[in-house]
Amino acid sequence: MKRYLAMLAAAAAIVLTSASCTKEGVRRFSGNYSFKTSGSIEAAITGYEILGTQTIPLTAESGQLSVVTSDKSEGDMIVAMNILGGNLITFNANADGKTLTIEPFTRSLTLMMGTSLSDLTTLTTTVTVSGSAQRYDDSLLFNLTYEGGFTYQSMDFTIVSSDVECWAKSND
Repeated sequence: MKRYLAMLAAAAAIVLTSASCTKEGVRRFSGNYSFKTSGSIEAAITGYEILGTQTIPLTAESGQLSVVTSDKSEGDMIVAMNILGGNLITFNANADGKTLTIEPFTRSLTLMMGTSLSDLTTLTTTVTVSGSAQRYDDSLLFNLTYEGGFTYQSMDFTIVSSDVECWAKSND
């Protein structure tokens, strides 16, 4: 009987230990990462009947990303993206269980517009970014939503959808 109780206690200890190793909340996401972001937006001319949309590929961005805790009890975090050859972007996020939810923030976005390679024009606009991230092993996958609009050749465009992802692999 003692042997049975000892085995039962050992099994319970293993279950409790493995359950406590599952990181959730801020502990799940905190760290330093290398990242790459890419994707596209879908834009339509504003003020006209929509005859279709234009897919605009985004310039890929990469660099270093840090996720730090600002309020552990609330799950609040600050994310800093140091883009190589570009600007630093910081935003707030909230870790709840296994999801990191990005609080909407604005950022500058550079778009390459034109009908051919010979007439490409660079334009900068401000977009609102939101989204969420999940952790997979030692990496984070951010699914980002871009909203906003811009003017190109005297026409106003509105972003009607976006397909933007950011993969961040831990540096630890």
